[in-house]
Amino acid sequence: MKSAKKSIASKAIDINSWKLFQISDLFDVRKGKRLTKADMKEGKIRFIGASSINNGITAYISNDSHLHPQNTITLSYNGSIGEAFYQDEVFWASDDVNVLYPKFEMSREIAFFIIPLLKTASKRYVFADKWKKEDMEKSKIPLPTTEDGNHDYKYIEKYITSRFHIEKNFFNKLR
Repeated sequence: MKSAKKSIASKAIDINSWKLFQISDLFDVRKGKRLTKADMKEGKIRFIGASSINNGITAYISNDSHLHPQNTITLSYNGSIGEAFYQDEVFWASDDVNVLYPKFEMSREIAFFIIPLLKTASKRYVFADKWKKEDMEKSKIPLPTTEDGNHDYKYIEKYITSRFHIEKNFFNKLR
């Protein structure tokens, strides 16, 4: 089993059979909500802003009127345009961030596979030409597909799991 895990991640990825999917086919894109610093109340809830570091977390708040669930992806359309992060806890997204609610059963591994593809899709947008919600929904990302043309989430999970395994072994050897 270990060699099978290594082989999927060590093979070159053949993207010739991949298909383009609109972000809106994969996710419900929801806009974050403005919360000024003056209105923020200190707490333990993550506040996700248009930051390129720290998983997008720019503050911890107790405001809870516009929270988003865990197991979603945040994607900046202003500021650090195209910065995408997997959120594993409940959070508030600023109005510079869109939240991607999956229309499929999304695991952490699938999110980690999709995030670099989202970042690549954002490259055509800059500060002067923000990645508006409507444009984001129409943007396309390539994904591996099964023989019947559907997204191949099993392959994605196996691939990312095997990458994690390889990296874990590498870091264990450094000790």
